[in-house]
Amino acid sequence: MQNNRNPTPEFIERLPRSIAALNCKFLSVLGKRQLIPIELESIEPDFNLCRVIDREERTDVPDQTITKIVRRGFRWTEKMLRPTEVITAKVEPNLELSVDGNINEALK
Repeated sequence: MQNNRNPTPEFIERLPRSIAALNCKFLSVLGKRQLIPIELESIEPDFNLCRVIDREERTDVPDQTITKIVRRGFRWTEKMLRPTEVITAKVEPNLELSVDGNINEALK
C-alpha cells in the first residue's frame, strides 16, 4: 500500500482474506516451534491464563464475563510467554433509597 496510494476496490476486498491467510501461516510456523496460542475454555477469565486490562459496563451479560480478547496469549511448551489480555463485563449496581432514607444496592 505504500507503493500504491490508490488501491483498487478488488485489492481492498481481498485484503481481509489475505491477512487471515498470513495469520494462519504465521501460527503454523509458531506451532512447529512448539509456541502455542492459549485457548480459553470459559467465558470467565482464568487468571492463570488471562490478564484483565479493562472492564466495560454491560447489561446483556453477567459480571466478569469476557467480552473481548484484546491480545492473544502464548505458551512455549509448559511456560507461559504472554497471558491473554481480555476485557470483561462490569455490571453496575442500581442505587435505590429505602423508606428510611438509606441507600440500598440492588443488582440490575
